[in-house]
Amino acid sequence: MDNLEQNVNESKTYVHPTLNGLLGIISFSTRIPVNRMVTIEEMASSVVLWPYVGILIGVFAALLSYILLFILGLNTMITAAIVYAFSIWFTGFNHTDGVMDMGDGLMVHGDAEKRLNVMRDSSVGTGGIATFFIVASITLAALASIPSMLFIQSVLIMEFCAKFSMITSMVIGNDDTHGIGRLVKSGINSKILLVLVIINSAIGYLILGIPGVCAIIASVCTGLYLAHMADNKFGCVTGDIMGASSEIARAVSLIVLLIAFNFLI
Repeated sequence: MDNLEQNVNESKTYVHPTLNGLLGIISFSTRIPVNRMVTIEEMASSVVLWPYVGILIGVFAALLSYILLFILGLNTMITAAIVYAFSIWFTGFNHTDGVMDMGDGLMVHGDAEKRLNVMRDSSVGTGGIATFFIVASITLAALASIPSMLFIQSVLIMEFCAKFSMITSMVIGNDDTHGIGRLVKSGINSKILLVLVIINSAIGYLILGIPGVCAIIASVCTGLYLAHMADNKFGCVTGDIMGASSEIARAVSLIVLLIAFNFLI
């Protein structure tokens, strides 16, 4: 009887590994109260779903955008500031920390190991503050420049691109043997990335047409560039580099959208 009750309890608590990993990514990437403890190894099995968690984040940010723009009647400048603040808050400031840590590491003169040690230091220096200021300023200016009629779709795309760039940065970079990069990287490779580029470009087209596709491609290029830079400067792609890729790709995707709007719309 005890064994039967134990089996029943186990069946009630069992969650498919992919769903469990997805819930872990949602818990890690947002403030949604999933209340699920998942190991990095379990999250790695669902890492390809991270861009779609970005869409989920974008839905919340887009809803806020709609309220501010079309119900409260605020202009795009103040709406952009509030939406951007919401986005980095909703993701728990995890990726902004990555931008600052990367900035501190890049400011250091020395070999890759020395830069890596500085990047892993919990304190924030001038390089980190300056890097975040640059990324945040460009993001805010670009988002505020988006036409109001395309604002909501652009918010969806920018969060989608941010998370797609983040997982892209894992593909070509060297393994980080001391951080989460090595474990998370095990869930994606170049073949999977190519399939995701096709699928996500189609989603980008459904959201914003050709400009949406351009933004998706730009996010991939951002992730690949940062991975290449990280290999040269730090010797590997760390969790901080992945976080920085997310924040920088948000800004890059918005700039590409603005350029595409000027030529195509």
